[in-house]
Amino acid sequence: MKNSFGICTVSIIFYAYFFSITPQLLAQSHTKNDQTDSVRIKTLNVLLPKTSSDTTKQERRQVRFSPVRELQTDIDGLVLTPELSNANIGISIVSIESGENFYRKNETKNFIPASTLKTLTTAAALDYLGRDFRYSTKFYFDGEPPKDGEFIGNLIIRASGDPTMSTYFYTDPIDVLEIIALKLDSLGIRSIRGNIIADDSYFDDNYYASGWALDDVMYPFSAQVDALSFGDNKVDVRVVPAQVVGELSRITMQPDNSYIRIINNTLTVPSDVPEILTPSREPRTNSIEIRGKIPIDAKGMNSNSGTRLSVTIDNPALYFLNLFKQTLEKHGIKVRGALLDYEDWNMNISYTQLQLIAEHTSPPLSEIIAVVNKYSHNLCAEMLIKTIGKETTGIGSFAKGIEQVKKYASRIGILQDNISVVDGSGLSRLNLLSPQNQVALLSSIYRSDKRNDFIESLAIPGAQGTLRVV
Repeated sequence: MKNSFGICTVSIIFYAYFFSITPQLLAQSHTKNDQTDSVRIKTLNVLLPKTSSDTTKQERRQVRFSPVRELQTDIDGLVLTPELSNANIGISIVSIESGENFYRKNETKNFIPASTLKTLTTAAALDYLGRDFRYSTKFYFDGEPPKDGEFIGNLIIRASGDPTMSTYFYTDPIDVLEIIALKLDSLGIRSIRGNIIADDSYFDDNYYASGWALDDVMYPFSAQVDALSFGDNKVDVRVVPAQVVGELSRITMQPDNSYIRIINNTLTVPSDVPEILTPSREPRTNSIEIRGKIPIDAKGMNSNSGTRLSVTIDNPALYFLNLFKQTLEKHGIKVRGALLDYEDWNMNISYTQLQLIAEHTSPPLSEIIAVVNKYSHNLCAEMLIKTIGKETTGIGSFAKGIEQVKKYASRIGILQDNISVVDGSGLSRLNLLSPQNQVALLSSIYRSDKRNDFIESLAIPGAQGTLRVV
């Protein structure tokens, strides 16, 4: 029997978290011979007992349910399992073509959306900014042209909220700084007799959104949101066992830098002792302590010796400046002044009076939202929220970005009074959406000219992104 639902949008919530299936994901269930835009639903065969009149043969009769009935029966069987007896579950399955509801359960009830809130953030970003939007980080001199290899004046870095200087977009993001250093080298500059200033005023100074836990600030999913960011605002720390049991292990950082102070309290232990490594970073500091024990035969990522841990840094703008200074000095360019955040610089900056010497441009928004949605990238999502606020209202804050996202939600049929949005990534437990809201969002995108970019940004179950292993 061949039957189909047509294109469906599905929103299912288990344990107060969203799991959403978009038209692209549903399309994975098409058979190779199915050339339509519809989704095949397998037929459920039910075996009936043999009749009393048949004593010589065990005849079986098969009853085929309609695809809709089969779907409803299958889902009912799942939600009634003992393992889900204490779960809060919300489900909405709707045909995009006809608007028919194929399954509903608590579809208007609000749940904590977690990372599926990123679908709302990225959809709003596409709407407000456009697929071709790019970030630009500009490097200026405020003095006279260099003489005898020395520039007398300040080098000012004007940030615009670029989240892409990371390994999600570059094999080694230090290469971005290398290119800028080579540009200065090509100008014959051997010394900068002045300060390097980070103008990160494109965003406000609020690093964290409402409802984020203080205990999470050291973890990469809770990295500080700053207009001048680098390497996802974290460092990767590798703990390598010593050659002798009982000795301190060896710790390295990537990227290697002097901005972060490592406190090593890890011991090398016999191979039969379990590994326990605990990183910690006190708020508002860049001292990272690693405590614990590592087996002498420990293997880390890529089969290299050791174990990798990732820890966030404090004050991303100053972190960027330190890495940039380090890169300049690697190329023989001496920095003789201080490294200053915009707030520490008491003079107004008039960019029309400055000399632009270099510029770094990010990949387009269509590629950025693919990282957000495929890999559930929290920092990118939060930087998009603030960018939306800055580009539409002139204020790069969580509040203004969220205000615009909620206006977008209202335009596509989601009532603002029925939702709670406090960040862009879904990290906060103060966010609330219903399955019906999620279906409205996905249905609207599917009908819009943003459909292809949005669908291409999603993870594919069993293939890529956070759904690669399902």
